[in-house]
Amino acid sequence: MNRFPETQVLKRIETFLLGVLEQGRELLHEHEVYAVLRELGLEPPAAAFVSGRDELDALDLSTFPSERIVCKLISPRLPHRSEHGGIRFCARSRAAAGVSFAAFEEIAARLGIEMSGMLVAEMIEADQAAPRQLLVSLRQDPAFGPVVAIGIGGTGTEIWQAALRPGKGLLLLAAGACGDEAGLEEALSRTMFYPILAGRTRIASEPLIDTRVVVNVLSAFARLAEAFSPLAAETPLTIVELEINPFQICCGRLVPLDALMRVSRLKARPLPTAPGKIGRMLEPESILIIGASADKINMGRVILRNLLAAGEIPRERVFLLHPSSDEIEGCRALRSPDDLPAPVDMVVFTIPAGEQALDLIEDLIMKERTASIVLISGGFGETDAGKELDRKLHAAIAAGRSLPGGGTVVNGPNCMGIVSKPGGYNTFFLPDYKFPLGGSFGGRSAVVSQSGAWMVTLLNTQAAFLNPRYMISVGNQADLTVTDHLEHLAGDSELDLFCLYIEGFRPYEGERFLRLARRITASGRSIILYKAGRTAEGAAAVASHTAAMAGDYEVLEALTRDAGVYVADSLEEMEDAMKVLVLLSGREARGNRAAISSDAGYECSVAADRLGSLVLAPFADGTVERLRAELPGIVDVRNPIDATPAITTERYGRCVAAMIEDPNTDCIIVSNVASTPFQENLPPGPGHKEDIAREGSHPNTIIRLFCSTDKPMIVCMNEGGFYDPAVEMMERAGVPVFRKIDRAVQAMRIFIAVRGR
Repeated sequence: MNRFPETQVLKRIETFLLGVLEQGRELLHEHEVYAVLRELGLEPPAAAFVSGRDELDALDLSTFPSERIVCKLISPRLPHRSEHGGIRFCARSRAAAGVSFAAFEEIAARLGIEMSGMLVAEMIEADQAAPRQLLVSLRQDPAFGPVVAIGIGGTGTEIWQAALRPGKGLLLLAAGACGDEAGLEEALSRTMFYPILAGRTRIASEPLIDTRVVVNVLSAFARLAEAFSPLAAETPLTIVELEINPFQICCGRLVPLDALMRVSRLKARPLPTAPGKIGRMLEPESILIIGASADKINMGRVILRNLLAAGEIPRERVFLLHPSSDEIEGCRALRSPDDLPAPVDMVVFTIPAGEQALDLIEDLIMKERTASIVLISGGFGETDAGKELDRKLHAAIAAGRSLPGGGTVVNGPNCMGIVSKPGGYNTFFLPDYKFPLGGSFGGRSAVVSQSGAWMVTLLNTQAAFLNPRYMISVGNQADLTVTDHLEHLAGDSELDLFCLYIEGFRPYEGERFLRLARRITASGRSIILYKAGRTAEGAAAVASHTAAMAGDYEVLEALTRDAGVYVADSLEEMEDAMKVLVLLSGREARGNRAAISSDAGYECSVAADRLGSLVLAPFADGTVERLRAELPGIVDVRNPIDATPAITTERYGRCVAAMIEDPNTDCIIVSNVASTPFQENLPPGPGHKEDIAREGSHPNTIIRLFCSTDKPMIVCMNEGGFYDPAVEMMERAGVPVFRKIDRAVQAMRIFIAVRGR
C-alpha cells in the first residue's frame, strides 16, 4: 500500500462518509469501515452485511475462501460484543448464518439494544500470541486534534497497556509528526513489540512482517486523521475515531478484523489573535490602570507603585481611571477612557467583575482605546452570574476581531499579571518586599503560567538567583493562551528556555502547541512543562472501546515529549529543572559520564542507586593518582568518591578539581554533609570561628571550582537551616545547589536529557 492516501482517494472516502451522515448516522457499520480500508489499500476479509432475516436467502457465500465464517452482531450500542456472545464462528452456509442471526436477535432483545444487522465474514486463522495482533487507531483528541496510536491488540490489549511502562505497549503520536518514515521507525523501536515484529529478539529471530508495512499503515491513518480533522477546513466532515483491533499478522500481511469508525460534521474555528498586539502588551509605551485607589493601598495602587518603581515608562505616559481624583502618585487621572489623549498600548484592569466592569471592557475594545488588556479581576466564570459575564466577555473579544485595527488582545481574567524586563514593568499586585526580583540569572528564560500563585512560589523559592526575562500569568485564558504567548516569545532571540505551567488547552489548541514546540526544540532551545489536572476525563468520554485506554494526561505527556518538551512529573521536579537549566545555561551536555563525590558513604550509595540515564565515569589513571594523594588512606579510590567527613576543605577542593579535569568525565556532582568540623560552612556566630566569607571556605572553594570549568556541575549541601547562608551564597554566584543527593542526581539527569537532545 502507499504510505499516504492520494487526494482522489481522500475525495472518494469523503463522498462515501457524507453518504453515511446523510442517512442520519455517525457510527459506520463494520462492512462500511471495510470499504474505507480498501480505499487505503488494505485487505479486510471478504464480508457481507445482512440487515434483516429477509436478506439471508440472497446471501452469497460462494466467494468466501474459508470453509468457516464469522458472524458478528452489529449494534451502535454494543462495542465489546464478544463479551455478550455477539461473535459466532460457524460453517460456511446460509443455514448456519441464519442460526447466528436468530441468536443475535435474542441477545439484542435481552440487552434492550438496537440491532442494525449482522456482518458475515470469511474466517481468518488468528494467532493471538502477542504481538501477532496489533491495535491501530486514530482519534481527534479534544486538545491535540488528530492523534494516532499503535499497540498490542486483541482481547488482552488493556492488560498489556496497564502492565507495561508508558509507551511500551501503546505508542501515541500526533498525526502531524508521522510524515517522516525514519522518525516513525525510531518511535516504534521504543515499544516492547516492534523489535519482535522486526525479528530482532530471541522471541522471533525472523521478522513476523516487513516493518515497512506497519509504518505505512500508521502513516495512512495519520494522513486520514489530518485530512478529516476538525481543523481541516477543506472538508465538511470529521473522522472522530477509527480503530482496528485487531490487525492480524497473517502471511506477511496486516489483515484488519474488528473495526469501529465514527464521523461527524464537527468543525473547529479558533479565534485568531490580533497580530502585533502581544508585542505592544509586553513592551508598552503607554499604560492605563483601572482600579487604583487615590487614598489607600489596594491592588491597583500596588501595581501603580511597582510600575513607577521600575522607572522605564515615564509618569506622563501612565494614566489612571478615577471618578474624582485628577492625579495619583504623580500620574494623570481621567474620568473616562474617552479622555485619553491617544489609544494606549496596555490597560491593567483590576476592578471586580460585574456589569459595570464588563461595560467598560466592551467600551475599551469596541472604541479601540487600547491594543491590550491585562485583566487581573476574577469573577468571570466562577459562578452562574460570572458565567454570563464570561460569555459576554468572549463575545466582546470576538466582536473586536472584526474591527479595522484587529481588536484588543486580553490576558486573563483572574490572572496575577505580567513582569516584562524588556517592557520595564511589573503588574503583579505584590509589593516588592513580598516579591523580590533581585536575582542575577534567568535573563534568557520566560515563565508562562495559568497559575499566578505557582509562579510567585517558584520565584520566592529561588529568589537568590532567579530573575526571568518574562513572567506571564494568563489566568483563565479568555483570549490569550499559553500557546499564544509561546508563539510570540519564540521570536525573541534572547530566550532559550521556556517554563510552562498548564492546566488545560483550549479545544484543539494543542495541535498548534506541538508544531510550535517542535520548531523551538529543533532550534536548540528548551521547553519544560508541568501539567496540572491529570484526570481521566478523556478516557471516560470514549471508554466504550480500547482506543481510549490513554487518558488526557497520557496523551499530553506522550505527544509533548515526542515534540522535545521535558514534562516534569511533580512541582518539585519542575522547580529543580528550572534551577539547573537556568544556572547551567551556556554549558554543553557533552555526555552522561558522571563523576560523583561526597563526604558521606550513604550519599555515594544513594547517588549510585539513582543514576538512571547517567553512568559512572571511569577515572583516568592520572586522576586516580591525584585522588589517592588527597584522600585518607582508608578510602578506596573509585567513583562515587567517599571522601569521609575527615577531609578538609582544601583537600576536598583538590579532589573535585581532579574530577573536573579528568578527560573521561562529562559532568560532576559534588556533595557535602555540612556538619563536619573540617569544612567551613557557617557564617560567623557564637561558639565557633568559621566564616564563609573567607577565601578558603567551602562555599568559596566550590564557587571557584564551578567557575573554572564549562562542564555541567551540580552541588548538594545536606542538612538544615544552619547552612542556608552557605547555600544562598553559592546560588547567588550561579552554582545550582540542592539539599538532597537524590534531587541533585535527578537534576543532572534533567539537564542531560534536555540539553543533550
